[in-house]
Amino acid sequence: MNELDLLKKHWNANQNFPKISKDEIKKMIHKKSSSIVMWIFIISVIEFLCLNLASFFLFNEESTDLQEKNNPIFELIVNNIDYLSGFISLVFIFLFYTKYRKICVADSTKNLMKQILQTKRMVNYYIAINISLISILSLFAIISILSSDADTSHSWKYYTYILGLFTFLFLIFFVIIWLYYRVVYGILTKRLMKNYQELEKIEN
Repeated sequence: MNELDLLKKHWNANQNFPKISKDEIKKMIHKKSSSIVMWIFIISVIEFLCLNLASFFLFNEESTDLQEKNNPIFELIVNNIDYLSGFISLVFIFLFYTKYRKICVADSTKNLMKQILQTKRMVNYYIAINISLISILSLFAIISILSSDADTSHSWKYYTYILGLFTFLFLIFFVIIWLYYRVVYGILTKRLMKNYQELEKIEN
C-alpha cells in the first residue's frame, strides 16, 4: 500500500487525522512519478548490458565463422543485429532518462500529467519494437536453417516437423518475453497511470 492509500485509509478511519493540502499531495505524486521513471531507466540500462554480454558470449568469433560458412543471409543478420538492437536500446535509454529529468523539473500539474502519458506511450513503443525485433530475428533464423540444409533425402514431413518444433519453441519464448515486459514494465506503467488518475482527481 502506497503513501496516498495510507492517507486515504487514515482519513476515512479518523476524522482528526491532520489534513494535507493539494500541493503536498502533488509533491508526493511528483516524487513517486520521478522514482518510477528512474526505475524504468535503470531496468533498460540493465537489459542493454545483459543483452550485449549475452551476445558477446553467444556470437563469438568461432560461431560467426560457422555461420559465415553456412548461410550468408544469417551472417548478415548476426553481424548487424547487435548494432541495430544496441542502437534502439541506446535511443530508448536516452529517451527514458530525458523523461526522468523532465518529470523531476515539471513545474505544473498539467506538465507532469503530460510527461506521464508520454512516458507510458514510450514504454509501449519500446516493448513493441523489442518484441518485433525478436520475432523478425527468429523468422530469419528458421529460414536460414532450413535453406542451408543440403540433404536432399529429407522429405517435406521432416521440414514440417522442424518448422512445427521451431514454431512451438518460438511461441514459448515469445510468451516468456511478453510476460517479462508485461510484468516488469506493466507494473511500473500501471503505477504511473495511477498517479495520473490521482492528479486528475485533484485538478477536477
